[in-house]
This record gives sequence, structure tokens and C-alpha cells, in this order.
Amino acid sequence: MSKANKTHKPPVVRKSSRSFLPQNLKARRRLVIIGALFLVGLLFLSFGFVGGTLLEDHNDFCASCHTVPESTYFNRSVAAIADMNKKITDLATMHFHQASNQNQDFQCISCHRGDSSLGDRIQTLLLGAKDTVIYVAGKADPTIEKPTIAYSVLVNAACIRCHETTLLTVNGISTHFHNFLPQTAELLAQGKKFIGGSFSEDGFRTINTSLTCTSCHLAHKTVDTSNPNLKLLDVPTAQQACDICHSAAKG
Repeated sequence: MSKANKTHKPPVVRKSSRSFLPQNLKARRRLVIIGALFLVGLLFLSFGFVGGTLLEDHNDFCASCHTVPESTYFNRSVAAIADMNKKITDLATMHFHQASNQNQDFQCISCHRGDSSLGDRIQTLLLGAKDTVIYVAGKADPTIEKPTIAYSVLVNAACIRCHETTLLTVNGISTHFHNFLPQTAELLAQGKKFIGGSFSEDGFRTINTSLTCTSCHLAHKTVDTSNPNLKLLDVPTAQQACDICHSAAKG
């Protein structure tokens, strides 16, 4: 066989580990970019958390973005502070009125931040972000008398933080609706004691219900104030809560 007929084989090229270096550099660059974006996002969230916490302590800031119905609630509070003789017809305004009368400061966020725990703070900021989107999109619900409360868990936590003694005070039939709530049982589990009286082991039990403070007390709803003993209680709403609790007690 002649040399011309010999099959020419291409030279064997051995791959070196160095050929993978560019791919490793790309992977490292990708990790660096992802890490940088993560740090930027973390800084943004941190500044947003701190900034939002500082700004939300000012009612004017909250009112600047909120539309109806929140603007209505804000105007009620301003009117109550401006005229201490003005008739109060909703629970939230009463808080502003009483605080001003006692030379104390009271803000919208006092109720809407929950108990100020980290979990409640995060929920508060998420709710604020949601409200911001609603404001920008122009999709606010203008209904003044809202039947439900967004993130009611925050409001209830704030209620208990300030009105712990109300739940623990024992005065017979006039306080039983507070004494038998699950929220009161949680306070007792924390080592708190009843005030002004006590229950025997047979005379006290927690009623297993999902009732909360806002099951009876609606902060921004205009209510009948003809009976001062009800303390701005929404009677129809409270009656439903009574029925639920008594039904659970029989079960």
C-alpha cells in the first residue's frame, strides 16, 4: 500500500483542565453578582424597615397616602382633639380624645402595630406596602363602615397590650365576657393573675371560641352613644359574639 492511500488520522488533542477555567470564572462571576444583589436587597429592606418604622409614628405621614375611609377616621381624631367638648361616636376617636385630655400622645399606629414584636412589625410593614399599592393603583374601598378589619390580629394584640387589666378584672356577670376569652387564658398561662376576685377550678374554664376584641369592639364604626355603660360598644356585633360564646359554652 502506498503512502498516498494511507488514511490520515487527525491528531489527538488532549483536553487540559485549564480549558475549564473560563467556565469557572463565569460561575464565580455569577455568584458574585447574585451575592451583591442579595446584599443590596437586604440593605434596601433594612433601610425600608427602619424608615417605615420612624415615619409611621406620625399621623400626618399615614394620612398623606391613605384615602377614604382612612382620611375620614383621621379627620375625626383631629376634630376630637381640637374640640374637647365634641361628641364622640366611635372607639378610635375616643382614644385620641382621652389621650389628649390626659396630655398623652396617641397615634394611629398605636393600634395598628400590634404588640410591637418582630412578627407584628413585619406584618405592619407588609400591610403598609399593600396600602401603598392600593393608593398608587387608585383601588381604595371608600366604604366608611367596614364590617371587617384587615389584619385584625394586629389590632387585637394592641388591645391586649394596653387593656390587659380589663381582661383580668373579675366583677361577676359584668366582666364574664372578658374573663372567659381565650386571650385571658393566654395571660393566665403567662403567670398573670385575676384582679379583684378569682374563680374556683370548677368555676372557671376558657370558652373555646375564635372570638377576639374586634368581635365586639369595632374601632371606626359609628355607634349609638345613648347608653354610656356600653362604652361605644357596637351592640349588634357584640350580640353575635355573645351568641357564639354561649353556644360554644354549651357544647
